[in-house]
Amino acid sequence: MLCLKDGLKLKRMEEFKGYIQVYTGDGKGKTTAAVGLTIRAIGAGFKVAFIQFFKPGTSSEVKILKSFAPQIYYKNFGRRSFIIGEIKPEFKDLILKGWSEVKNLVNSKDYNIIVLDEIIYALNWGIIDLKEFLEVLKNKPKEVEIVITGRNAPQELIEMANLVTEMKKIKHYIDEGVFARKGIEK
Repeated sequence: MLCLKDGLKLKRMEEFKGYIQVYTGDGKGKTTAAVGLTIRAIGAGFKVAFIQFFKPGTSSEVKILKSFAPQIYYKNFGRRSFIIGEIKPEFKDLILKGWSEVKNLVNSKDYNIIVLDEIIYALNWGIIDLKEFLEVLKNKPKEVEIVITGRNAPQELIEMANLVTEMKKIKHYIDEGVFARKGIEK
């Protein structure tokens, strides 16, 4: 055990236990935090599966994440444009295909960390059943860390998670008409 000055004790890395982390909120930085954690993890010798939902898979970080294969496994279940109105059945099928792969990855124990980027939309829109999702998290192997991102995390997920960080928008240049910039947001 490692001791901190205030008497807290930390377990050594050899005793790694996988937790559930959630990055949520209306502010910028959820995916960025998950990418940063991924880079730190591979630097520590961990294997990471990084699964993106809803996004097109063309953001600048994707090129870097893929370059670390096989230490990072990257897969995308998204599309090229924003969803406006009803979600088409073929897109729901794509998300469910991704969810099926996630369940296999979790149970395989091949990865120390599994990042589920923007999967919260699939929960909030009822594409992935929340109860099933929580059951998978509850029964995950103890040595697998799960990182979940997206706006409006359901309360049940927040309660189950070991770490929840809310990114809160105070001010953003999107309000001035400046949209996603290459190398910054995409």
